[in-house]
This record gives sequence, C-alpha cells and structure tokens, in this order.
Amino acid sequence: MRGGYRKNAGRKQGFSAKNAEEARRLLSARVSEEIGPISNVLISQAKKGNIRAIKELFDRAWGRPKQETEIGPNEINRKEVERLSEQLAGIISGVEITVRKEEKSLT
Repeated sequence: MRGGYRKNAGRKQGFSAKNAEEARRLLSARVSEEIGPISNVLISQAKKGNIRAIKELFDRAWGRPKQETEIGPNEINRKEVERLSEQLAGIISGVEITVRKEEKSLT
C-alpha cells in the first residue's frame, strides 16, 4: 500500500524540532569557544586567494549586497501600461472607464 493514511506513520510531532534546537544550542556554544582559530583559518585561506573564503569574510563583515532588478522598456507590456494609465486617470478625474479584456487569437 502506498500513500494515504497509515496509523502511526510519519515523523512524531515536535521530535525533529527538539533535536534541531538542541543541536543548534550545542553547535553555537562550541563555535563560540573556537571562533578565534576558525576565523584565523578563514582569513588565512582568504589571503591565499580562496574566493569562497573571501566572499564569506566580506559577507559576514559587511553583509550581503542587495540585489537590484531593473525592468527595461522591452520587459513592460506597453498596452497594459497604457490601459492602466487611462483607468487611473479616469479614477482621478472621477470618470468611470469600462475596461474590457482583449481576446487573443491563436492564428
């Protein structure tokens, strides 16, 4: 039998969450104790030209750079922009504009 309900099947409620929380606590304490040697190795690797080590150091020291997305004129549906502009202008001027959706032909 595959899928569906089976009595007592699956992960027990809260079990992995409790284990993960305990593991996080133990690992955090251990890293706090060893932060000096760990950072020394990371800096040493970065000085040798290890790009991943350099990236990790920069990300941790100054934070990750924000990603910016530009939308160029080719990526905007001009008809949709014009339709919305007309609708907005009508709302601002108090004139209700009926908007109808254009049907697209498959031919």
